[in-house]
Amino acid sequence: MTGQHVVSTQPQRTPAARSPRVMHVVTHLDLGGAEEVALTLAEQLSGQCEFSVFAVMGVADTPVGQAMRERLERLHIPVYSGTPLDMKRGGMLHAGWTLRRVLRRVRPDVVHLHTDIPDATYAASLLFGTERAGVRVIRTIHNTTLWPKWARIGRWVERKLEHAESVAVSPASLGGLHDFRARHGLGPLPKGQTGVIFNGVTARATAPAQRVPGPTRVLFAGRFEAQKGADLLPAILERTAELTPARAEIQLYGHGTFAPVLEHWARRQKGNWPVHISPPIPRLSAHLADFDVVLMPSRFEGLSLLGIEVVLAGTPLVAAQIDGLRELFPPEYDLLVRAEDVEGFARTLARVIEAPAQYRAQAAALVAPTAARFSMDQMTDAYLGLYHQRLATGATAGAGL
Repeated sequence: MTGQHVVSTQPQRTPAARSPRVMHVVTHLDLGGAEEVALTLAEQLSGQCEFSVFAVMGVADTPVGQAMRERLERLHIPVYSGTPLDMKRGGMLHAGWTLRRVLRRVRPDVVHLHTDIPDATYAASLLFGTERAGVRVIRTIHNTTLWPKWARIGRWVERKLEHAESVAVSPASLGGLHDFRARHGLGPLPKGQTGVIFNGVTARATAPAQRVPGPTRVLFAGRFEAQKGADLLPAILERTAELTPARAEIQLYGHGTFAPVLEHWARRQKGNWPVHISPPIPRLSAHLADFDVVLMPSRFEGLSLLGIEVVLAGTPLVAAQIDGLRELFPPEYDLLVRAEDVEGFARTLARVIEAPAQYRAQAAALVAPTAARFSMDQMTDAYLGLYHQRLATGATAGAGL
């Protein structure tokens, strides 16, 4: 792999080559872009790899979690759960012990880690046994800000995983990894051990040219956490309603820390716009064209999978001007706002609410170039090439982990 360049390795195949065994390690089966990337790779490459999934915190009893489980069941991909414990109260060690036992049984050629909790779990698993000879560890770095809540553990994990191949979803995410290591006195990773593979998305039906009459439909979808700017939503939406006489209807899909705050606000907010709060729904991408505008006031992202899906749906996106979102748009795009700028978000959102058809037409022009840049084929081909590199070296499964 190469430092800041897109990885485009092609699979090295021979007629007698067997399929690589790949285990995805994710935080849980539930709402999350990293989880969606892992499941998409398993679905798209199911005929070319033998997949398994280890969910550190199990399968969530939510519509999204159960839908993810069913997607894997249809492909006969086994799912293993790590721990019911809180990660900071013994869960990391328990999940690590469980993962090491599963690895001994499944014997994958490649262990593919997605985000910090899987990284920490794999590092903890090394306390309970060594890696089997020839096993490759691939990390996908899904964010620009690493280890935001547990930097000391992050430093320990980074040391344990220095041998892993680190693939970032954007150049900014790779920069975030290098910055974390530099700040914590860790040496630089070899350039040939890092690279960038953009997330890939399958284009779906775009928004209709003529919108349905009625209030402008505004959507926020994501975890109700500070990272996603969920705490800013009441102020942004109330100020937007003050700026325009146009009618709007607000839909919030998500769950998380700020759910009680948002639910309390929705019941008591003084605006004339109805606000609906619902749990995350499976396959949200199929419904994005039903909305007139999507709001994403995130504080940091890696490369927003939802953002790509919104653009491909032909739906206008009012988003924070941050790494992980700005990469989706040309320089002249005028719906990006400085992070945490409530007034800026409100004024920008009010413009779209007042002229949804105009902004829908502008959004439609972004669909084709976005589909070409973030295609499913470029992502799956690049990862398949990485998975096959292990087998191309001639390594064979050794004894015990």
